[in-house]
Amino acid sequence: MASIIDETYFERGGLYIPNNKDITVEPTGSPTVVTELTDFITKYERKLLINALGVTLYDLLVVAMDDIDNADQKWQDLVNGKNYTNANGNVKRWNGLRGFDKQSLVAMYVFTEYLRNDNETYATVGTVKSDSKNAVRVDATPKFIKAHQQFIEAYQGSSVVDSPTVVVNGFGSVGYDWLGSDKVEVSLFRYLTDSNELVADTYEDFEFMFYENLNSFGI
Repeated sequence: MASIIDETYFERGGLYIPNNKDITVEPTGSPTVVTELTDFITKYERKLLINALGVTLYDLLVVAMDDIDNADQKWQDLVNGKNYTNANGNVKRWNGLRGFDKQSLVAMYVFTEYLRNDNETYATVGTVKSDSKNAVRVDATPKFIKAHQQFIEAYQGSSVVDSPTVVVNGFGSVGYDWLGSDKVEVSLFRYLTDSNELVADTYEDFEFMFYENLNSFGI
């Protein structure tokens, strides 16, 4: 399958990974930041999409990605994003799996897994924390938490909240929103759900796995 994202998603901003383009710092054939990152994209993009769509829809997306510009419109919309009007008549924005300005939920997930792995490396003497020569290593936990929270919001939305948002429609009727569905920019879960409400079999029987919020590396 052609990848949704690539290494350029990690060259700047909150998802920046230092030296992700530097492929000359190690002997020829040795693992580098860029080759390691490529492996992470391949592994965790697949894992995330299977968890979001289920095996059947994922396999269909794999086929569509071979020529996404000529694929069925629903796959182009899933990957590239679109504006749409939901069943309640509200205009929403789905930023696509590729994301706006490369702020992709797929990249967010890959980034958190990369940070988790980079926090500790394994040596013959046991588990050791990596260190950089002539550099001060800082705790990556706050960066991990921020990226993971951004991923949760883009992937499944605020599925757990202490109190609902009060919603007032054009007729003055008051309702309560527990899932953050009043937001203009929607999560992947909201987009898939809304799409099936508009056309029942758009993403038929998608199988969505929710992720837990984390306060540290996997804890």
